[in-house]
Amino acid sequence: MHKHHNKIAYLDDPQRNGGLTAEALLDQLHIQKSDRILDFGAGTGHFTLPLAQRIDDTVYALDTDPAMLELISAKAQGASIENIELVTGELTDAALAKDSLDIILASLVLHEITPLGPVLDNMHSVLKTGGRLIAIELEPKTGGPKAPRLTSSGLEQQLSAAGFEVVEKFFPAQSLYVLVAQK
Repeated sequence: MHKHHNKIAYLDDPQRNGGLTAEALLDQLHIQKSDRILDFGAGTGHFTLPLAQRIDDTVYALDTDPAMLELISAKAQGASIENIELVTGELTDAALAKDSLDIILASLVLHEITPLGPVLDNMHSVLKTGGRLIAIELEPKTGGPKAPRLTSSGLEQQLSAAGFEVVEKFFPAQSLYVLVAQK
């Protein structure tokens, strides 16, 4: 886990989300106790753990890095949280049934995926009718570093192309945006 120390410190840094806590953001997302949720690109469990504490059903934590899932598992055990199921790999590899999820939360991860279209198609497939994809991303800064970023308008276009309807858009912190897209 030592080689992951910098990655973990970065992913757990509260300033990464503009200082917004997971709990404060989740309060704005209309999550029901009965929801089945996928935390896509779960990382260190920044959203996985608070989600699992809010709902009665399963939170699936998907990440391509097994070390991140081990960390989530350790944190969940330490907090006596038992409704998290760890999923290693890509969404295409995951054994998530078609039309099985109420919510997919993708926080600061979609900008890393190229091409994004097939992943959005898979997300659309595993969501129930009326299910929601909640995408949290950073709006690129003009003249800022050339890190891979998705503009909110660009992501809206890709979501529409994948069959989603964007039903809500808000900016909870500086340069951070949230798109809620419904199947």
